[in-house]
Amino acid sequence: MLLIPGLGLDGSGLLRQLPLGALTHLHLFQMPNLPAAGESGLGRFARHVEEYILAKKLDQRPGGLVLGGNSMGGAVSILVASRGRVKLRGLVLIGTYGSCKQLPLFQRALAPLAYVIPMAMIRRVVWRTKGKAGIDKTTPDEARWITNPMIRRTLGYYGRAVNSLTTMELLDGARRISAPTLVVHGSHDPVLPLAAGKELAATIPNASLTQIDGARHSLFYSHADEVNSAIAGFLRGLTASTGSTAG
Repeated sequence: MLLIPGLGLDGSGLLRQLPLGALTHLHLFQMPNLPAAGESGLGRFARHVEEYILAKKLDQRPGGLVLGGNSMGGAVSILVASRGRVKLRGLVLIGTYGSCKQLPLFQRALAPLAYVIPMAMIRRVVWRTKGKAGIDKTTPDEARWITNPMIRRTLGYYGRAVNSLTTMELLDGARRISAPTLVVHGSHDPVLPLAAGKELAATIPNASLTQIDGARHSLFYSHADEVNSAIAGFLRGLTASTGSTAG
């Protein structure tokens, strides 16, 4: 299983998903800052994921490859699945979306400012405020740790990512996804409304929705037990249907 972190995070942000390693060979992806050559939009990130999968031959492992991620990582996963350049056994989408129309209009209009606004500093302020207030079950120490990723994000990275995410339309491609899909979404997500998760579950064939009541956007972190339980059940279902462990 390969998991892709959201905007501004690196693989360490998904450490609460490590217990899933008891069921699958777990890879936590580190998205490079530089865009993949010859691509545009979200493809500049999706190509990095495809190249990693092909280099590691993850899609050739017994049981197949399950790909997924939270927020931006989930959107990138949708694009990879719809492009079909790598073969997937399953898809896991955590607190993500397929259409920029799920975002407020003002957010889309202000997206170009991401090239000049210090997004990394803003993220640190937001997370550390969460830590001090105990929001999303985050302690001050955890907030400091999660806002110091191993990969320091550049303004160019944030600019490309934000502008891709605020203009993307992945639903047509999502309709072509054949891999079994689990959509996990928080009922109180203030960044991407529950409607975004419901839209994905209704659009992707063979998809199911697990709603985590009371969870916000960082549900992979704040409600890790519930999220991991949903993913574990999904993986067991894949294993039962193939007779081998999903990778």
